[in-house]
Amino acid sequence: MMSLLNWWRIRKTVGNIIGSLIRTSAFLRKEIIEILRQPKLILSLVLGPFFILLIFGIGYRNEPQALRTLFITPEGSELAQQIEEIAPNLGPQLIYEGVSYDAEAALERLQQGELDVIVVTPADAYDTIRSNQQAVFTLYHHEIDPFQVDYIVYFGQFYTDIVNKRILQEITAQSQAEASTLQEELSAARESAAATRRALEAGDEVAAQQNQRQLSQNVDNVSLAVGASLGLLSSISNTIGPGQDTESLEILGDLDTVQQSTNELGDSNSGSSSSRAQKAAEVEQDLARLEERLVEFQNVPPDLLVSPFRSETKSITPFQPTPSIYFAPAVVALLLQHLAVTFAGLSIVRERSLGTTELFRVSPLSSLEALIGKYLSYMLFGGFIAATLALILVYVLRIPMLGSWWNFAIVIAAILFASLSIGFVISLISDTDSQAVQYSMFVLLTSVFFSGFIMSLDLLWEPVRIISWMLPATYGSILLREISLLGAGIDLLLLAGLLAIGLVMSILAWLLMRRFISSSRD
Repeated sequence: MMSLLNWWRIRKTVGNIIGSLIRTSAFLRKEIIEILRQPKLILSLVLGPFFILLIFGIGYRNEPQALRTLFITPEGSELAQQIEEIAPNLGPQLIYEGVSYDAEAALERLQQGELDVIVVTPADAYDTIRSNQQAVFTLYHHEIDPFQVDYIVYFGQFYTDIVNKRILQEITAQSQAEASTLQEELSAARESAAATRRALEAGDEVAAQQNQRQLSQNVDNVSLAVGASLGLLSSISNTIGPGQDTESLEILGDLDTVQQSTNELGDSNSGSSSSRAQKAAEVEQDLARLEERLVEFQNVPPDLLVSPFRSETKSITPFQPTPSIYFAPAVVALLLQHLAVTFAGLSIVRERSLGTTELFRVSPLSSLEALIGKYLSYMLFGGFIAATLALILVYVLRIPMLGSWWNFAIVIAAILFASLSIGFVISLISDTDSQAVQYSMFVLLTSVFFSGFIMSLDLLWEPVRIISWMLPATYGSILLREISLLGAGIDLLLLAGLLAIGLVMSILAWLLMRRFISSSRD
């Protein structure tokens, strides 16, 4: 009797499991058929956003805007001719519109949109600089976009630095030209130092004094010729950027050494002839070193003296993507989230509008079976769409896949699970199709602005990032980007966060579904 009872219990349990699988598979089949019956909805939800983002990616150009620029100078100013020579060659981001003396007419053109920027040159730059103040180039614009305003500010700083460097290059070139005329003075100074040394070694005090005076005069002439231009060059260099012009500083240092040695030689007249001769020999060596420095200074290009350093940026990542390639994984994550949220959001609302819920009154269907059936159907459909998108991106648009396809598939499944859970909650709290669509669009707009799709999460205020980490697209964008573009594995912490969203929302959906089915049977 006991064995018969046990057999009956086992049979009942197996029957319940089989019945549950049948009811679940019935929902699976029904949902897939419902999806396939709405090809226009599929095209609008899948291909529509995809092609919009594709066209945006093709049309997006990560290039600075070229600004139409007009210069305003005082009438009769010498700056006008210099601007005519320099401005057309300042770079592609400056469209040179000429020089004008009429500020009011220029501002009118700016107001009408014929110009982007007006640059008003300083009225008396020379006197301003002599009064220990910087001469100011004033930029006028007609922009209200904060990002564009920041770009114009950077635009002005960038080209002002270029002008400063060009002025410094001209001063450097002039200093080199002046340095080339000093060979005779340096040769005369070295000859005077040598004559002083020989006279001291021979004990001829009169000749030594005479040659020493000639040496002092020659060194003074060299100091006046070299020190003025190089001193100005060094001061400007330190103003623009400390330590940029090391060559001129070294020459000035050698010149100071020569002057000190010459002065020490003049102050040591009471010393012995041998010590004074040794000092004269040191002056000879200092002059020779100064002459070598000047020759080196003349041979170095002015632009290299002004900017001896430059930077090169090198990435240690295996691949450096273009902007369109960089955003491609985020596009996939955003599209899949939108697709899953929208389809799931309409699924149960559609049941209510079609009257299918009346069947819940007489069927043994449980809320868990209904949800599992819907999850499986939309997971299969979403997986097919994800596979299609991934193949198009990799093999048609040539987006690289440096990581594992298995990792990619796991993340896709997690995105679909979390997004479907949100969609089912939306469907269960919505009364009509239009309300469900509105909630789905709200999730989409939130994802566009807060998931890191448009801007980096680092640019968001930290308390606002809480919204970002409540969206599946945020996790999906980061994970898919790391897998496909960096070849990295799955970040388990991010994957856990994504699954946690899906788990919490699925439990909420199950509770709402149970209440929905219970109310249908009442």
